[in-house]
Amino acid sequence: MRSRLLLFAACSAAVIAICFAAPADAGLRAGGAVLPRTQGDIVIPPEWAGIWSSIDTTYSCAGVRQSVDASLDTLCAGTVVLTNEGSPFTFVCTGTSTATTVDMTCIYSGEIVTDCNMTITIVMQGTRTAESYVINNTVTTVYSGVAPECSFFPDDCTRTVTRGTRIEPEPAAYCALPVDATTWGRVKSRYR
Repeated sequence: MRSRLLLFAACSAAVIAICFAAPADAGLRAGGAVLPRTQGDIVIPPEWAGIWSSIDTTYSCAGVRQSVDASLDTLCAGTVVLTNEGSPFTFVCTGTSTATTVDMTCIYSGEIVTDCNMTITIVMQGTRTAESYVINNTVTTVYSGVAPECSFFPDDCTRTVTRGTRIEPEPAAYCALPVDATTWGRVKSRYR
C-alpha cells in the first residue's frame, strides 16, 4: 500500500519532520498523483522530481548524533507538500519551494489528552544543485496543559540533515498512479 506523503528531504523515524519525503513501503518515499491545490499550497517543483538516494543524520538540538539512515526517495512533480486532510490537529504551513531551494515553517497543534496540548514546529531549509541536495529540518515538540498526564510527555527537539543524490528521473508511471491519502502524522506514527 502506498501513501501520499510529503516533499523533499528525508525524515528520521524519531521526528515528524516535514520533508519532501517520508518512509514508505518498498523502500521508496513520497510520490503520488498531482493533488487538487488550494491557495498557498506548497508543491514539489519539477526540478526536484526523481528518485533520490539519501542519507539522513539526526541530532538532538544539543548536537548529539542520534542516528544515520540511508534510503531512497521518490519525488513527483506537482505533489502537494502537506495536507491537513483527516488530521485531528490544526496545521499551518508557510514558505516556498523553488527549483533550487526550500524554506518552510509548519506548525501542528492540538489536544492529545483532555487539557494537554501538543505543538510541533518544523523548520525546513535546503538547497538543490544539479543532481544533489542538502536539507536541514529542525523539529521542536512542546507539550502544555494542566492535565497530570501532560507531565509524562517530554518536550523534544531534533535536527535532521539530509544529503541526497538523484539516481533516476521521475518515474512517470509511478507518479501518475493515484495513491491513498494520508497525513504526515499518521504516517510518522507508524514508524515510531
